[in-house]
Amino acid sequence: MNSKSSSSGPKPKKVVLKKTVSKDDPTVLVDFLALELPLSKAQLKEAMVQGSCWHKKQGVRAWRRVRRAKSIIRAGDHVEFHFDPKLFERQKEEPPQAILLKKERDWSAWYKPAGLLTQGTKYGDSWALSRAIEKSFAKEVFLIHRLDRETSGVMVVAHNAKAAKLLSAKWRGTLVEKIYHAWVLGEVASDEGRLDGKIEGKKALTFYKVLKRQEGRTLVECKLGTGRKHQIRIHLNDLGHPVMGDPRYGEGNADNRGLLLQAVKLVFDWHGDTKVVEVPSEFSLA
Repeated sequence: MNSKSSSSGPKPKKVVLKKTVSKDDPTVLVDFLALELPLSKAQLKEAMVQGSCWHKKQGVRAWRRVRRAKSIIRAGDHVEFHFDPKLFERQKEEPPQAILLKKERDWSAWYKPAGLLTQGTKYGDSWALSRAIEKSFAKEVFLIHRLDRETSGVMVVAHNAKAAKLLSAKWRGTLVEKIYHAWVLGEVASDEGRLDGKIEGKKALTFYKVLKRQEGRTLVECKLGTGRKHQIRIHLNDLGHPVMGDPRYGEGNADNRGLLLQAVKLVFDWHGDTKVVEVPSEFSLA
């Protein structure tokens, strides 16, 4: 068989299982999955480690990821399994490494590199900051805010539910100073400005100032007044200067280094002390 004909076979497809366990089903999770899915036990075990399997006990509202193949399930329990062959292969590779910047009793600050998700999906969390931190601390952590996968920068996570509630309230309001750097296409004319175009019908406010103009590009510093999804990317594109490397917004702004947007600084009060978290100089876009 030639290579052309061998590569023309059916491509692996996504597999999703959602089933309630019956009294006649196996009680060992991997055995249950093996009867229901067109995957080997080796694939099932690897996918479970990656975070593709979910379990909800009968009478319990919360779902949880299950990584142990030998976990016990019972009649009435609910099981979900989400398998994406492309993601499965990718998650076998070593993800970009998050770096611990500051650790306190109730929270810690991290540098998230571009390419790393903030949080996993139903298909897995091996390439997620939340999973990397949980493995580092060997305990659950609580996400306070998010960065897009393509965006690098500083993030804060809580170590307990009480701290998560307090920090989340700060992030929802205007009590956290959030500063970003971005290289944009073209030379921005004004040295500073205010961008307040609505996003999905909601008020959105971004302040910017020029840090550097260089070879038809501009390095700008942005300070968020609100926290809408893709706010900086949308506002700078509307200004006529899309972020370099942005795969979604702008034209003529491709860059082989990826999205040149970075969350460089967070400033917030914690029990009367001002906390400042910044991107290490070796990872700076400036």
